[in-house]
Amino acid sequence: MNSPSQDIKDLLEASSAATGLTFATDLFVGQEPDGGGVADKVVTVYDTGGGEPDPNRSLKEPTIQVRVRGDKFGYQAGYTLAETVFDVLHGVKNTTVNSTRYVHIIATSDILYLGFDKNNRPMWTCNFRIIRTA
Repeated sequence: MNSPSQDIKDLLEASSAATGLTFATDLFVGQEPDGGGVADKVVTVYDTGGGEPDPNRSLKEPTIQVRVRGDKFGYQAGYTLAETVFDVLHGVKNTTVNSTRYVHIIATSDILYLGFDKNNRPMWTCNFRIIRTA
């Protein structure tokens, strides 16, 4: 079973018609690139823990955070991307990704604005709770 962040990355990439995201170009897992030939506008998915495991159930309830960084001074376009990512993930039901069944993906927060980084790129996060089985 993949980490939740890997599967969510694949789900976002499969929804590229909506998000326009491509892995290792503007979509990353676990570590947001700072520069070095990488676009300013990026989406990074992080594993953030989850609920207490229940030994009597086969369901797992991990959580993830999605961080969106926009282009330099690109507040509105960055927010629009964050909203698109939110819309793609929030409310997903009974979907299989990489042989793992996702019973439900639900946002646990709205889009949260973090401010601008040192390179004047706006940043947002959104948190999601996942219910999945192997």
